[in-house]
Amino acid sequence: MIPDRLLDHYNRKYSAELTAPLAAALPLRIRRPRDRFSAAVSTLAAHLPPTARILEMGAGNGLVAQSLCSGGVAFSSYTIGDISETRLAGLRRNLTDERFHFAATDAEHPSRSLTGPYDVVIMIALIEHLLDPIGAMAELRTLIQPGGFVYIDTPNIAKWTRRIKLAFGRFPATASTNEGLTTYEGEPADLHDEGHLHYFTYRSLSAMLIQRCGYSAVELHPYFESPRFLGGYLGTALARLRPTLFSEIACLAWTQA
Repeated sequence: MIPDRLLDHYNRKYSAELTAPLAAALPLRIRRPRDRFSAAVSTLAAHLPPTARILEMGAGNGLVAQSLCSGGVAFSSYTIGDISETRLAGLRRNLTDERFHFAATDAEHPSRSLTGPYDVVIMIALIEHLLDPIGAMAELRTLIQPGGFVYIDTPNIAKWTRRIKLAFGRFPATASTNEGLTTYEGEPADLHDEGHLHYFTYRSLSAMLIQRCGYSAVELHPYFESPRFLGGYLGTALARLRPTLFSEIACLAWTQA
């Protein structure tokens, strides 16, 4: 069961999306992505099978879904699951292609509201919010077609900028400032670090997915987001050379074919 406080938090947080226009679609091919959404779109466009059945858990404002659709990706169906009815209402208003479907879904127990099978599952900035990521990811695997994959993006707690903060005795918050107590907009955080409960490295996430959740392999797809002073060329080169230090976590977790 989803705590009422969390439902209230997310419904209030996303209330503006009831009237907000859909963001402009991203291009499908981006050589040097600089944010999680560009990285996701470019990776997914290159790996989606023809006429894929897609599930996106916690689809945000629909930017990835809109970008894949506008870019002409030939998926057969695209289901969006979210706990926030406010966010789902905004997505229904903006994503009007008949292939889109919407479901009130608890990501902790996806099979309670979803049946599958899906060829691809997308989870961007979600796994860190789960109370029980081991149980949730193991259950989600049962909804994925053999040989399919889940795309995961989550903060890398071992990124070099966060290692420096830890070395100076500061908590390296991944979605806020002031050690998790202040939002990026300068307001007091309603949830500590905006509701992030778990922090992963590439190694810890891969081990969890393979050893405890039943996935067969994890494939890294690093990108460089910050700090900006390193620039796109150098930052991207560093992220691809040493993703455990210079990239947020972005990966495909494959199911056994």
